[in-house]
Amino acid sequence: MNELCAGIQEERDYAKFVVSLREMAELIERKQQRRFQDQPKFAWNRNKPWRSVPAVARKVLPAVNSPNGRVEISIPAAEDLFREIRLENVFNGVDGKAVALASGAQLTITFEAETAGTVPTQP
Repeated sequence: MNELCAGIQEERDYAKFVVSLREMAELIERKQQRRFQDQPKFAWNRNKPWRSVPAVARKVLPAVNSPNGRVEISIPAAEDLFREIRLENVFNGVDGKAVALASGAQLTITFEAETAGTVPTQP
């Protein structure tokens, strides 16, 4: 791991740099799976096509069918009819413990796709 880190730090060729970063991400993931099996997966790399958009927690709805209630999230970048979604208000905190969103919380929503389900775009 030390050699890989040193190589990443010194690499000047972008393609080799990206390959080394992916190798480091895979190594970290394997280590995390072995050592911390009871903790949520720590995802810091992107191995799939993705896009992130800003969002905001508009409303926190009281619990009806679940102990945690629901949160209504607004995604301004979406089309009008698809702008709001509602989810159970349970998220993973940075320490792995459950947290809930407060009304007005600023979010970043990231969509990931399987590579097989994508096509190149025209420049």
